Amino acid sequence: MKALLTVDSVLKNINQPLGEEDFLEPLELLLSDLKNEASLNTFGSIGIRQNIINKLQERAKLYALVNQESLPPPSMPLVITGLPRSGTTFLLDLLHCDSGHRGPLTWEIFHPLPLATTKRQTKARIRRTNFDLRMIKTAVPDFEIMHPLHAEHPEECQLITTFDLRSINYAYMARVPNYENYIKTCNFSSAMLWHSRFLRALEKNNKPDTWLLKDPWHIQHIPEFLSTYPKACFVFIHRNPTEVIPSISSLSAHLRFGFSKHVDKNEIGLNSVSFWSHAMEKCLMDRAQIPENQRFDIHFADLVSDPMRQVRQMYSHFGLELTEENKDNMHHFLTEAAANKTPSHKYTLEEFGLTEKQVREGFKEYTTQFDL
Repeated sequence: MKALLTVDSVLKNINQPLGEEDFLEPLELLLSDLKNEASLNTFGSIGIRQNIINKLQERAKLYALVNQESLPPPSMPLVITGLPRSGTTFLLDLLHCDSGHRGPLTWEIFHPLPLATTKRQTKARIRRTNFDLRMIKTAVPDFEIMHPLHAEHPEECQLITTFDLRSINYAYMARVPNYENYIKTCNFSSAMLWHSRFLRALEKNNKPDTWLLKDPWHIQHIPEFLSTYPKACFVFIHRNPTEVIPSISSLSAHLRFGFSKHVDKNEIGLNSVSFWSHAMEKCLMDRAQIPENQRFDIHFADLVSDPMRQVRQMYSHFGLELTEENKDNMHHFLTEAAANKTPSHKYTLEEFGLTEKQVREGFKEYTTQFDL
């Protein structure tokens, strides 16, 4: 099985050019860690390897498309970000009720190319994605509680940057310490190039007024994001890290239990503090590069207590129109969400060998600046 986790064994499954060689360094690090550090079970070895192959095959198709056609720049993105587990998914789903926004849907990310141009093709892609999601839920039964995945809902950008093999997604799924250290500090310009290519490809079917994007990890790559999308608007959600860190640690632990023979919760906890405190430090330095009229801050507690007030203020700040129809759509979403609450996701700091003091120390500047 370990012989299958090599660069040569993966690349022999790709029969088209992959474009720039930016993916080779992270691919080699990732496969080496999966083989030597991750302690994968049989399902994990097969599943993660196939995931990587699938992403590279889609990259090859995307590269062929952008070489064949001159695609215009994508529409302006509205980006939801902040520490993970801060309500970013909730806000993404709420704003997606606005018909002027378009978020990349899960099925479009899982099976994007060739582009689906008919209802029949779209339904087939959705069926394939639902099968993929059932496999994930079988391996990680509690994942639906922590992060519901739906084929026809928008998903976050970390699944798009997998086209360039730069994604925190793999560090959630398995113990990959060298790869995790690499993505913690590497430049993300190439990942954003492929991100832009992906959106440009999707726009051949439907160009929106605004792309609705979401990923906590964008806090670490503001310069690269702005270089790719200079007019992007950023919504930052702020939540106390003592609530964020055990939640993201729990999500990672549950994922790893599905793919690995052994999971060290204390190591996951320490790595979560290290990774995300570093990301937030970089965010605090780079935020000033975003013009004030292109950034908006929300406290998690305010989002929970009165989400529509935050939406109205955000639209006003960015000069966006909130029509009565879209307002009604959002109210309907909130009513449905309240009526269909999922079981709560339970976690503690102690479960991951952490203390509140330890976490607050790691995020001291952030909690002070935003009064958390």
